[in-house]
Parts: sequence; structure tokens; C-alpha cells
Amino acid sequence: MKPTDFVLLVKRPAPGRVKRRLAEGIGPGHASALYETFVADILATFARARVVPTICYHPPGAAAFFRRWLGDGHRFLAQKGLDHPGRLSRAFEDLFARGSERVIIVASDNPDLPGGILRKAREALGKNEAVIGPTLDGGYYLIGFRAGSFVPGAFSGIDWSTPRVLGQTVARVRDAGRSVAVLPRWSDVDNLEDLQALASRGGAPAFRRSATMEYLREHPEVLNRDGREKGGRVKDA
Repeated sequence: MKPTDFVLLVKRPAPGRVKRRLAEGIGPGHASALYETFVADILATFARARVVPTICYHPPGAAAFFRRWLGDGHRFLAQKGLDHPGRLSRAFEDLFARGSERVIIVASDNPDLPGGILRKAREALGKNEAVIGPTLDGGYYLIGFRAGSFVPGAFSGIDWSTPRVLGQTVARVRDAGRSVAVLPRWSDVDNLEDLQALASRGGAPAFRRSATMEYLREHPEVLNRDGREKGGRVKDA
């Protein structure tokens, strides 16, 4: 099977600039601190799956910060474009231009995503021209294409942040004549209710020992709607 390049989308974890819907329920400090743990946990899943992802970071001028935060053991690629769909499209285009044959992009708000799904995504892209991993709220946590089968229109004209995202995206890909595999659904964490659900299910043993679950044990007030604080570990550096 031809090699598959995995990409993790990561933003600079500045309070008030990441997980804004989550911050409405728990405060910007806790939201940015949890975003840091989400990224740590997803990277740990990649490591257990023996996958070294490319870190596709935003903002594009913050390369030094991301290297300090995540270490030099990763490949880095700046996100380019004026908005989320533009940055997604440009990431695929840049990686295919560099010679990648298969690219799978993963979001950074699914801290308990199991490594088995990464393997399923790789296998699915070996048999199909595209792959997508749906979230429970109608979006998706993962999307991938083969070189030569990329559909830039998959990201244009989409009703982003609505339950229609998945269906519209799959329709764009299929309308372009591409075969697309749909993976098992998984939950992302966009708001307080999603975070409470994550804490309740606990996940696999490895996730119960994760950075996210440790943070929630250390800050039990986070899971209560009246427990918002200004605190948080992340510093915008």
C-alpha cells in the first residue's frame, strides 16, 4: 500500500481564540488549557499508532511557538488561506505539491479518538478515492484524498457550523465522481455538553489516563455550568 500522510490541524492555544463555544460554558482560560490537552492526547494516539503527523498550524507566522510547544520531532506546515475552508484546501494542495500520494487531515477537538479509526482511515483510502469521518453533530473529524482525486469544491459553498456539513461535503465529493468511504461516527468537543459527555463516558483505559481526563480531575468545577474561572495553564507565548 502506498504511504499515507496524516495531518493534524492545530491552532495557537490563546485564551479567547480557541474553542470559543466551549469557552462560553467554562471560560476562556479553561477552554484554551483543555485545547492544549486535546492536542497532547491526539498526538499520543498518533504515537501509539506509530504515525508521525504533520502539524498544520495557525497562525502561519507562529512556527517558532509551535516548535517550542510541540517539539522538533514533528513536521510542520503553516495553514494558509483567509478562512477554514480555504486553509483546508490549501493544506491538501501544498502536500500533494510536495509529493504526498495520500493525505488524511484530522481535527484537534476529538481527544479520545481511538487509534483504530486512524488505521481504518488509512485502509479506506487504499480502496477509495476519499475518506471522511463524521461527527455526531453533522460535521466531520477527518477527511482524506488521494493525489489526483482531490476535490477543492468539497470545501466551498458548505453551511459550516451546521448539521448539514457532512452531507454537503459527501455530496460534493460524489458529484465530482469520486468514491468516498464513510468511517464510524465519533464525538468532537465543541461545547460544555460535549465535554460533560466526554467525561461521563471515560473512554478506553489509555484515555482515562490522558491529559484531558487529568485536567478534568484537577479542575472538577469545569464540568459545572456555574464553575467558570479565568484560570488555565496555557500562556500565549
